[in-house]
Amino acid sequence: MPSLQLLDSLPGHSDPAWSVSFNPSRPLLASCSTDKTVRLYTYTLPPTTDTPSTPFPTSSSAKPAFHLSTTIQTSHKRTVRSIAWAPSGRTLATASFDSTVGVWEEVNADLVDSEDVEGVFGSNEGEDRGEKEWECVTTLEGHDSECKGVRFSNDGGLLASCSRDKSVWVWEVQPDADFECIAVMMEHAQDVKCIAWHPHEEASRNPSILASASYDSHIHLLFDDPDGDWCAFQKLHPKLPAAPLTIPATSSSLVANLVEPQSASEQLQVPPLLEDETVWSLAWSPCGRYLASGGDLGGIRIWTRQGNQPDSQFVESVHTAAHSRSCFSLSWSPGGISVDSGGLGILASGGGDGKILIWQIYLSQPSGLANGDVAAESHSRPGMTLITAIKEAHGVSDVNSVAWCLREESKGLGILGSAGDDGGVRVWRVVED
Repeated sequence: MPSLQLLDSLPGHSDPAWSVSFNPSRPLLASCSTDKTVRLYTYTLPPTTDTPSTPFPTSSSAKPAFHLSTTIQTSHKRTVRSIAWAPSGRTLATASFDSTVGVWEEVNADLVDSEDVEGVFGSNEGEDRGEKEWECVTTLEGHDSECKGVRFSNDGGLLASCSRDKSVWVWEVQPDADFECIAVMMEHAQDVKCIAWHPHEEASRNPSILASASYDSHIHLLFDDPDGDWCAFQKLHPKLPAAPLTIPATSSSLVANLVEPQSASEQLQVPPLLEDETVWSLAWSPCGRYLASGGDLGGIRIWTRQGNQPDSQFVESVHTAAHSRSCFSLSWSPGGISVDSGGLGILASGGGDGKILIWQIYLSQPSGLANGDVAAESHSRPGMTLITAIKEAHGVSDVNSVAWCLREESKGLGILGSAGDDGGVRVWRVVED
């Protein structure tokens, strides 16, 4: 049975930590905080030549090593709420409550790239190469209120930001750290909490799809219309009641981490959906056909794309009770059971109840459905099974952010970062007991 193993409690922030993000190409983990700083942690992965016999490493296998490398004293005047790496791994964006977005690059990045790659698998383990210098190459202005989220598109050509001012901005990334605003969308009626780019649209030459979620209880799907400007092609409004979370009685680890003897029923279900709820978090599946969302009542929903056209509609397929308080963060990674067996990846969720939950997402194929039948798959219902959980992941504090390490070298290692209201940054991995 899988479990969540704490790898390290890293030197954290002096105020609540809001977001963590693994660099996609280099051994770096970034975090941001109310203290207005960004912290960068380097890591080395243990060398391995073994072919794993299980989806995750064993609890006794060698552990990655993390350490604090750099603290960036940003020029932001208020909380740094969100961070995002460009796909190249050489640029970092920060979204702040001061209504601006900062874009950061490492000084002499060409030189340190070769050093970092050399030490990925521990050849330079224990060597302190000193604090690296990062500089703000541009500050993006335009939002009228607190910036809540920032994300690069998956080809790195676009940057999106969202704000309490109800808007989503899309910026085109140009040479020499130049960013041009190409769209401002005011689809939401209230504070926009988060944004998430579709993982594959640019590669398929379809228009880029951007999802946004809001305090107004809606999710908007936005795209660059080939015949016009950026616009919303669908508004998603959560409606399904939550299915109760069932825990196998034989899973002592899950029972211990989820069930409180005095309030078991409260821990295992969310209230009926009697009113609209804030949508706090979004995550696309690795294949891009499914979108997960986390709500204020703690449940997790999965939306399924009905077709392969740029404007194919999404329908709400699953709503499962998860957290007993708000589901603040979601991160979806490949892994777990194989794609050939119907696996859709592993979903991590973090919440205001202090828990981190790990879910196996899978395709509930109807009898006789042939693998690769796209038309049939689009009407097949996804399912989700809780495979492990940890309570009090950050003590008594909320878990504000969870993020998988998706670098090629880390595949199959199940490494997860988290940030909490306690200012802490922690690193975990899913292991087979």
